[in-house]
Amino acid sequence: MNRGKVLGAVAGAALVVLVVGLPAFGASGAAADPPACTSGAHSLSHLGDRLYPEMGNGGYTSLHTDVRLNYDAIANTFLPGTRADLQVKSTQCLSDLSFDFERTNGHTADGSGPNMTVNSVEVNGAPATFTFVQPTYPGDPNGQNDPDPLAHAVSNVNPVSATNPNPPACSPQVSNTSQNGMQCPANKLVVTPNVPIPDGTTVTVTIDYTGRPGVHTDGDGSTEGWFRIATAGSEGSFVTTEPVGNDSWMPMNNHPSAKPTYDIYDTTNIGKVAIGPGELVGYTAPVGTTYQPVPAPPSNAPDANFPLGSVTWHWHSPERIASYLVENSIGAYDLSARTSPTSGVQYWEAQASTITAARKATNKIAMDNQEDIVNFQQMFNGPWPMTTDGVVVGTPSASFEEEMQGKITFAGGQIGGATGTSLGTFNHENMHQWFGDNVAEASFNLTFWKEGWATVGEYLATARIAATAAGGLGTPAGDAAFDASMKNRFNTNYGTTSSSFWTTAPSNPTVGSLFTTSNTYTRPGTTYLALRATLGQPRWINVMKQIQSTYGGGNITEPQLEQAFRDWLPTPSASCNQRLDQFFPQWFDTAFPAGGVATTNKPKISGPGLNGTGFVCGQVSPASPNGLNGWYTSAPTLTWQGFGASAFTKTGCVDGAVTTEGTSTLSCDVTTTAPPIFSAGPVSETVNLDSRAPVVTYTGGGTYTVDQTVDVECSASDPTPGSGLASDTCVNVSGPAYTFALGVHTLSATATDVAGNVGSGSTTFTIVVTFASLENLVARFSSDPSVTSGLNNKLEAAANAKNAKTRGNQLDAFQNQVRAQTGKALTADEAAVLTSLADALR
Repeated sequence: MNRGKVLGAVAGAALVVLVVGLPAFGASGAAADPPACTSGAHSLSHLGDRLYPEMGNGGYTSLHTDVRLNYDAIANTFLPGTRADLQVKSTQCLSDLSFDFERTNGHTADGSGPNMTVNSVEVNGAPATFTFVQPTYPGDPNGQNDPDPLAHAVSNVNPVSATNPNPPACSPQVSNTSQNGMQCPANKLVVTPNVPIPDGTTVTVTIDYTGRPGVHTDGDGSTEGWFRIATAGSEGSFVTTEPVGNDSWMPMNNHPSAKPTYDIYDTTNIGKVAIGPGELVGYTAPVGTTYQPVPAPPSNAPDANFPLGSVTWHWHSPERIASYLVENSIGAYDLSARTSPTSGVQYWEAQASTITAARKATNKIAMDNQEDIVNFQQMFNGPWPMTTDGVVVGTPSASFEEEMQGKITFAGGQIGGATGTSLGTFNHENMHQWFGDNVAEASFNLTFWKEGWATVGEYLATARIAATAAGGLGTPAGDAAFDASMKNRFNTNYGTTSSSFWTTAPSNPTVGSLFTTSNTYTRPGTTYLALRATLGQPRWINVMKQIQSTYGGGNITEPQLEQAFRDWLPTPSASCNQRLDQFFPQWFDTAFPAGGVATTNKPKISGPGLNGTGFVCGQVSPASPNGLNGWYTSAPTLTWQGFGASAFTKTGCVDGAVTTEGTSTLSCDVTTTAPPIFSAGPVSETVNLDSRAPVVTYTGGGTYTVDQTVDVECSASDPTPGSGLASDTCVNVSGPAYTFALGVHTLSATATDVAGNVGSGSTTFTIVVTFASLENLVARFSSDPSVTSGLNNKLEAAANAKNAKTRGNQLDAFQNQVRAQTGKALTADEAAVLTSLADALR
């Protein structure tokens, strides 16, 4: 949408109506609902929401809607046989379900508002009972049928008033607080089938209605919906809506997250043209670059509704459409179409027949740019997401242009300005076909997300003009001019001297400020420009395309939008993610105090090379630790980047190798030095460095005689500060020396720290036997003193022997006595040890 000056407003009071529908034919003695079956929710909003809390309905998913209008364009009346067939799939067992339908409103009395009647309702062809009820504020603990009138009150603030502490149940239809506290109109059509609808069941609810469609008044005083054209000979309608006006001409699930596909059958007076969403069934637009007039479908025979005959225009949208984007203008229009020979997309152009020939020609200059605009925007957004695109120029003085899906509407009889060459708004609305139409907002307060992107569509068009003048996109000079244009636009917006520009958070408007230029259009558009500077244009484009491929045909939430940018951060470091955590609340969610020239009451974070503090964060190289468990084992390099164009001082922000062992937290903040003077706020990088291997230490090594006890201990430690010891293979060695083989023994072990560094150590110990140490063993082993004496005498003789032969004879005698004492003074094991060691002494 592109809101212009509000031309007029009617402050109609909210109606308090309760209408009981006709009883279901043949319904008698129906069994009580199973306990598991409950009413569908009468709202898709949340507790405390103040922005159209009455809209939407739960308990089912909207799949497809057939709208069959018998429309007398002369009288602006829906005739008998008009109905909506709403195909839905239950998401719970439903005892009843609801829809939004504004039969009357504050404009009914002056003739511009609706005045419709529901005649009957069927569910899968079976009569159903129905009633109209007031909405209840979402989350009412007393349920949506709360009998307390305070639970059904109008307001544009929360709580409703000083005397009503509840959140609002519905939004006002005036641009002030005069309706606050009044009762909400009964616009909830509650349908009760003869039998409950099981969970997961697809049903068709047929609502038969007649009467006069009309416009709806929004909370900013503007009107939207079904605008009547009463000019004699050119009677009909012009439909342009946002955010909720379509339920003033058809029953629906009136919430942007409800996106069924549509078939619209408009039966109307002969000579009238109906323009609906998508493709005209039964007609194939000719392939070529020249638009061709679209012939009317065959006429229907006269009947009670149309005594002079009628014509039925059948439009089919294979793409899902958000509630407010369904186009259906009927009247005196010149309709032409063509199929692009390159893309296969059908392009449609419609102008009110009463527009002067000169103005039509000027309008066509603008309208004929649509495929060129699509081709340009595809560079950023990805493939065109629909089978059609088009423009409808109507004569009513609606206060806005609107991105009706596949059929953009321009009010007031013109498009393109005085010469047909002013295409900013056209680019805006066409950008919406991706952002808002293909991917809709998940709730009303997210209107800013898509209006910001549409505003970017205007900025891209301006930058394109600059690039063309400098040599064209794709040339160095042209690309530089394009980039300069985008940066200059940011700096201009960011430097606004308006005192109120930053005072409304884009994500938290009222119905009165929902379409205020600053918070819904310029501020989010400027946000996206800052993110372009932060990500770089290629990655920024990837975000745009990812949003389309991921959420196309559905909706997006604010966290999902923010995550898409996070996914494409060029430096996804901890500090860059911290900076992004600071960035989004400042730009999307903060209402700043009033500002003015050089105000500091605005977002502090901008983007690299832009005015402000930039988007300063750190890049650690290598980005991923080369050790384990988040630890570096060699010093990484930290570089602070993303500084803005404004002069600044740094706090911290030290570049270079991080060589301090252990855990280091390094921060950076920047403060501008010329008005406005403010700081970005600190962000930090935490670096874990452990470049030192663990140490393995042995104690107790050396030489042991066989009568001694071996005691070698191993220990491992990690130098501090460090990552700490994770594991080691240390084993302590101890025991009688005679139990070890004689000779040198080598011990080794490794140790690994948390960072993955591996250290090692080793030692040796030696076992030797001497006559003295063997004598000590004999004394230890022998249980008979006389045996001990005899054995040791022989060892002493061997030790003192003058030659090897004598020594051998004594050792033989020693071994003979040992064998003789086996099982007596010596155990077999002891005897074996002594015998073996004696051999080593030979």
